[in-house]
Amino acid sequence: MAKTSLSKRLWREELVGQLPTLSLAFVFMVALAAATAAYAVLTKLVIDRLDGLESGVDAVEAALGFATSIAPVLILITLVSGLAMYGQRILSNKLALNAVASLQKRMFASAHAGFFADMTAEPTGTLVSRFVSDVGVVSNTLIRVITNLFKDVLTVLFLLATMLWFDWQLSLLILLVYPLAFWPVIAIGNRLRGRAKDVQVKVGDITSDLTESFKGARLVKTYRLEDRETERLGQSFDERIRLMLRVVSDKAKVDPILEVVGGLAVAGIIVFGIYRVIGGASTVGDIGGVLVAIITAAPRVRALGTLGTVYQEGLASLERIYALIDRKAEVESGTEELGRATGAVEFRDVSFAYPDGTQALNGASLTIKSGETVALVGPSGGGKSTLLNLLPRLFDPDAGEVRIDGQDIREFTLESLRRNMALVSQHVTLFSDTVAANIALGREGATRDEIIAAAKAADADVFISGLEQGYDTMLSEDGQSLSGGQRQRIAIARAILRDAPILLLDEATSALDPATQEAVTQALSKLREGRTTLMVSHRVEATAGADRILRVENGQIFED
Repeated sequence: MAKTSLSKRLWREELVGQLPTLSLAFVFMVALAAATAAYAVLTKLVIDRLDGLESGVDAVEAALGFATSIAPVLILITLVSGLAMYGQRILSNKLALNAVASLQKRMFASAHAGFFADMTAEPTGTLVSRFVSDVGVVSNTLIRVITNLFKDVLTVLFLLATMLWFDWQLSLLILLVYPLAFWPVIAIGNRLRGRAKDVQVKVGDITSDLTESFKGARLVKTYRLEDRETERLGQSFDERIRLMLRVVSDKAKVDPILEVVGGLAVAGIIVFGIYRVIGGASTVGDIGGVLVAIITAAPRVRALGTLGTVYQEGLASLERIYALIDRKAEVESGTEELGRATGAVEFRDVSFAYPDGTQALNGASLTIKSGETVALVGPSGGGKSTLLNLLPRLFDPDAGEVRIDGQDIREFTLESLRRNMALVSQHVTLFSDTVAANIALGREGATRDEIIAAAKAADADVFISGLEQGYDTMLSEDGQSLSGGQRQRIAIARAILRDAPILLLDEATSALDPATQEAVTQALSKLREGRTTLMVSHRVEATAGADRILRVENGQIFED
């Protein structure tokens, strides 16, 4: 996406809604710019007044009188400058932080609304880095752009106006010198965008590698892989440093260019200013005022020069952010409300291939009666989990239909369709919250009594009550403080609380030891009562209680 398009989109979608705040910030910036230029005007007045005084008592008294009259003006300018500086900084940061918060919310919504297959294909760390690293870069860029682009441009314009007032011919010299720096600075900024994007991609890779390594800490320690991981991550850190140094090298070239140009401008003012004072074309105060103005403007001009490089960095991150926001939404929701389904499920000649081209299903057909438990077994990659994922429409088939109660599920709203399903999988997802809150995810608004009743039905109440704070015990990340069986029973309690007519079991007992598996299997048997159940497993022995066991292989379903 072109940089102008990215900038316009950010303005249109994130900043226009904050126009009142931006307008107030602009008022503060104008006041600050005017106050800054006023220092140069005061300098001219003071120098001209002192230059015109003769020696003697009367001169001293005149000088003191002038100083007394000018002091309150100086204090007033200082107060205006300080208050304006404070106001514009607060408002500029508010604008930027509101904008990035909006971007983060939209990114998060888009990530969950996107295709499930795409979401699971991208490493978690890479995705997280967009929310942290890229958003941080955009936030810094916005603050710099709002502050420098408006405040510094206004300040330079006010100072330029005073310089033209003091001596317009001398000031034209400055206007001829500074543009010499524009071309190399612009060229550096354009090159920086690509390099900044490489840095952000590498940051995402590192975040992903760190997440992967920390999650695999048990394997790393058991297999004594610490040195290997240190070397692997060390190479990533070194590569990031290499890329960062290229960015720093480009950014470091800007200030020296502007410093040299600024020095040439000051030298020109001194040399030509002396000639103009001697020739009577200017006063000493005029030259002094121009010098103060150019020295005051120089850091602002440098900031504007470096702003180009900051802007390019921000565009590189913004491009990655909008790429996530613009991801195609998941399957399109239907319009018809599905009440409580009877649970009759049918797959009609269903085919599906993943984005990478892997063919998961090829003309698979299956009919499940209401209340029936059907187990799908077979080798990994045969298509079992894909069939499971098609029911809640985590993705749609490329061909064929999936039906519930005789109706194509694409006709139902996603919310009403998924309300009719509960899931218990091998990898239980628990959030860093209380045990009660994790169970309550099954049904929003459930009461404490309903939560406890579901836990009892899942044979989880005894161990939950034995925890330090019972149902109010805070769980660590992914419930690592609990055993596998305990986590699984919380997941079953969540599914019981959901009370959905269709139950999806994805390798729900495969990671458990025999004793725990037996207890969880009994809880699952209670859960299956009166529900249509589609059970996925690699092992036939894990499908006890199924009405039918089918073999799924090479994307086809075979009777067994």
